[in-house]
Amino acid sequence: MSRLRQKTKHLIWAGLAGAAVMGLFFAGYAVYKGKQNQTVRLALQQKYEAQIETLQKAANRPTVRGWVPASEIPAGHPIKADDMKEVELPADSVPADAIKSSDDIAGKIAKITLRPFTLLTETLLYEEAPTTDDLRWREMSFVLLPAALKEDDVVDIRIQFPTGQDYILLSKKKIETLASGTVTVTLGEAEILSLSSAIVDAYLHKASIYALTYVEPYLQDKSTPTYPANGAVMQLIKKDPNIVREAENALNAAARERLESDLVSMSPRQASEFASNRLEAQEALKNETPAEEDSFQLK
Repeated sequence: MSRLRQKTKHLIWAGLAGAAVMGLFFAGYAVYKGKQNQTVRLALQQKYEAQIETLQKAANRPTVRGWVPASEIPAGHPIKADDMKEVELPADSVPADAIKSSDDIAGKIAKITLRPFTLLTETLLYEEAPTTDDLRWREMSFVLLPAALKEDDVVDIRIQFPTGQDYILLSKKKIETLASGTVTVTLGEAEILSLSSAIVDAYLHKASIYALTYVEPYLQDKSTPTYPANGAVMQLIKKDPNIVREAENALNAAARERLESDLVSMSPRQASEFASNRLEAQEALKNETPAEEDSFQLK
């Protein structure tokens, strides 16, 4: 009986010892977790305090007002008052040439395609020259045109003589209309006279009048015309004004003859491939994502 009691006592002491060990373990774990939670809370507190300080500094930074497109504006299109909206920006992040007033933007033309939230600056826009009293529409069917030419493209009209001499005749002309090889542009009086001289020159000396397209017309500067109007030709025009029309008709006929020759030499398969390629190119242009412009863009 005494042995049984002794054994029971041992079991009780063993149980108490185990409970004490477990109690110490849980107490240590609780202390560890408490310290860990305190460290996490302290880190979060420091993080939030830093964020609050950053926001307070940002709120105290000086700001300026600027203007951005409300929607995409294609290159070459004039900007209207309802095409833009006002934004407020940190003063130290705005370029020096940012435009502050909408009055300085309305009516100007985009040099490049402007995506929404692109800050409008002086370098992105230009002002179209006023229409002069001597400006006239001029249709031309005698000019050799690039195969990929389309309306609203900008070109130089050049003249090349059989000797290899090549001159700029008309500089930076926008193709207003294009139909069946006939283009329409605007010319001033001096340009009209120079063109008349070149037409007669081309007729007399078997020269070619052709067009070259600008790559980035609203970023590239206008070239300087280099064609020297022929004094003898101008005298001939004065004596016989009809010679200009005669020469132009001859150049038109030559251009049409070249076109007919090219069309005859083109097989139905080539014509189909050409039309298909043009269609694919137009679709690609529509779906094309504009390249990154060298401009300040809001994120």
